[in-house]
Amino acid sequence: ARNTAPAGALVVSKSPSSGQFSTVQAAVDALPDDGSEQTIFIETGTYSEQVSITRSGMLTIMGETADTSNYQSNVVTITHSLSATAAGSDDLSGTLRVHKDDFALYNINVKNTFGQGSQALALSAYGTNHGYYGVGFYSYQDTVLAEQGAQYYGYCYIEGAVDFIFGQHGFAFFQRNTIASIGAGAITADGPASKTDVVINESTIEQSSAATEDLTGLVYLGRPWTEFATVAYTSCTLGSIINSAGWEVWSSTEPNTEDVTFAEYDNGGAGSAGTRASFATKLTSNADYTAAAVLGSDWTSWVDQGYVDQ
Repeated sequence: ARNTAPAGALVVSKSPSSGQFSTVQAAVDALPDDGSEQTIFIETGTYSEQVSITRSGMLTIMGETADTSNYQSNVVTITHSLSATAAGSDDLSGTLRVHKDDFALYNINVKNTFGQGSQALALSAYGTNHGYYGVGFYSYQDTVLAEQGAQYYGYCYIEGAVDFIFGQHGFAFFQRNTIASIGAGAITADGPASKTDVVINESTIEQSSAATEDLTGLVYLGRPWTEFATVAYTSCTLGSIINSAGWEVWSSTEPNTEDVTFAEYDNGGAGSAGTRASFATKLTSNADYTAAAVLGSDWTSWVDQGYVDQ
């Protein structure tokens, strides 16, 4: 459990007492931008706001919870409703926008409730050495933008329908997540302007309980935002929502499949069966898709190993 703030942390509360803050953004704005290591603790409640973080130095934000090990006991939610169309860009629509290196988020639900009709991000992550632990991310299209740098997602819940894990310059490793589709579409949309990797490891792919139709066979592991997309699912349990082709083209007029790496290794579940798309790869080894291979040899120095070794 994590019921009290660690020493020295700024505290956000729905009923703030002296020295506390009523919004997450107010606490972020109160931090010194001097490169020092800082912590924010958020008490139980729903905080309706958009949060932007740019300060230098390590920042950890923790949500109160009865169980730190995963997202299932989260009682802190940051929620906002904004489309990319209205905001002017994907990034600007994000409920949580992190434009900095050295960041960790624990046991908080992050939601963009805009719904269908436009991209609408829960998380816009621009930075390296980001760790997200026991976090719930909710939207419909473009839920999580892992845009640049090395990023680790451990024991998280990610919900969406269309391209809801995506990015162009990042190296993102998703470990023991639950990835839940709320509608038909592709889970990932990788589009590297430079070499990039999205690896989903030991995770469960399933239909969200909030889906309003049976999604059997209507969901794809990914589609290529650009022709050099690199995505791998390793040792995952794939539910029946996954189409037997596994992967799909970007569009009929712009397939983007000539140079993709869409790979699978040691997956199980009903969705792992079937004849995969001609541009997909079945791996005989995951050596190129481990956390160290994706995030760098120093990954153990910044990833919370408690979420690796559970």
